[in-house]
Amino acid sequence: MESGLIGATVLELGGNTSAVRSGEGATPAAKEFKLGVESLVQQCLLHQPPSPIELEHAIELTEDVVMPLASQFATSPLLVLQGMGAQVISKAIQAGGLVQTTLTLDMVESLFNRLVAVSAGRPASQESLPIDKCLFASLLILREFMHHLGFTQVTLQTSRDGPT
Repeated sequence: MESGLIGATVLELGGNTSAVRSGEGATPAAKEFKLGVESLVQQCLLHQPPSPIELEHAIELTEDVVMPLASQFATSPLLVLQGMGAQVISKAIQAGGLVQTTLTLDMVESLFNRLVAVSAGRPASQESLPIDKCLFASLLILREFMHHLGFTQVTLQTSRDGPT
């Protein structure tokens, strides 16, 4: 684990798999799981934008994967998001005029709810976010991870050099 991430839980959202790691020293906890941004899109989010029923299915699938992680990884107060998911979210919020490296759970929830509104029929032109299936998947996985593991904020890290 990088020295700047000591004491943090790191969620790395990849394309087909993701990983979570936490702790330091001789016995850090780490787990790879078979859910990623692209795999969630391929399994659940078939329309552009995804339909409400597709989002519900994606939430159920994500909860089934994330909830068992809570007992092992809900101990650190700091969450860092890396990988494809961090890049997708960071790019989207920058396109919307925000330059944030740290998002609260309320901010993640608000971003996700804006996408849900588009899914339910709100014109995409009313949102300053790209309506991209990978953004839906990235925010959905992050949101469920934060909810079920009790994180109140996340730092987006799009490169190994530090937060962006």
